[in-house]
Amino acid sequence: MIAKPHLRIACAALVLTLGGCATGAQQQGVNSDLYGPLGDDRSSVAYGTAFPVASPEEAYRNGEAALRARDPDRALFEYLRGLRMESRPQAEPLYRIGIIHHGRGNHDLARKAYRWALEVDSQHVGAGTALGIVLLQQRDFEGAERHLTPIASRRNAPWQAHNALGVIADMRGEHGQAESHYRQALDASPNTPLVLNNLGYSRYLAGDWPGARQSLRRAVSANPHYELAWRNLGLVYAREGDHETAIEAVSRNGDRAKAYNDIGYISMLEGRFQDAMGFFEEAMRLSPAYYVTASENARNLDSLMRRNGAGARPN
Repeated sequence: MIAKPHLRIACAALVLTLGGCATGAQQQGVNSDLYGPLGDDRSSVAYGTAFPVASPEEAYRNGEAALRARDPDRALFEYLRGLRMESRPQAEPLYRIGIIHHGRGNHDLARKAYRWALEVDSQHVGAGTALGIVLLQQRDFEGAERHLTPIASRRNAPWQAHNALGVIADMRGEHGQAESHYRQALDASPNTPLVLNNLGYSRYLAGDWPGARQSLRRAVSANPHYELAWRNLGLVYAREGDHETAIEAVSRNGDRAKAYNDIGYISMLEGRFQDAMGFFEEAMRLSPAYYVTASENARNLDSLMRRNGAGARPN
């Protein structure tokens, strides 16, 4: 089975709509210390002297403005102080706090906020979807699937739920099921580059080169700067034997030495040993930075060719 040179999802490239929060002074309510574990020192120090707000709703509106201004510290502060003014926890601001922590890579805090939001409102689609994605990123595939499957079965399910379930199916080698989820994600959000890339890579794993090429071309058409999709498209061209086009696609960022090394590796996996050796040698010629990597690949290939009687590189 062919190795997987590039992960295509990007669970890491989480795309969830952030609705925000921003400005305000700390007003202590019944739950003044309840939300402390969801905060951080940056926001409390930076905004501890902010002006008072008259209601939780005002704090939440300030938070939305802070997120629009790309100030997550202020947004976190505002959501927390709005919650502290409430008589009981509220699902939506807890979900927003989870998004902020998720975006920072604080997955444990994000998971805590999402779970809390679901305890308040078990039907909160955003929190359920986001929690499933966090669990997927933490490689808890069963937990992620448990949260995402009922959400994906709903009418008008968010595309992120189907996309994440597609990733899980691909990881299990269930590429037909993965394709079904990606296509449902595209029905909900047509021409989303992330999903098109995932669908293309899924088709690549399934050995469907034309299907992979079609989807990945759509991905780079929707986002010409999507480097991962270009690299995956290059892998498809390499599998089809169109090496020059593969090199052009993989080297979109200008790193032709890396492109030659990667295409050489694909050629080696396919048993095209002489082609692979040529690519490795070109990578070594183009860049001293790739000399060690490409020369190691070339030595491994030389040994492989000798074992298979395919001829070896002249000494």
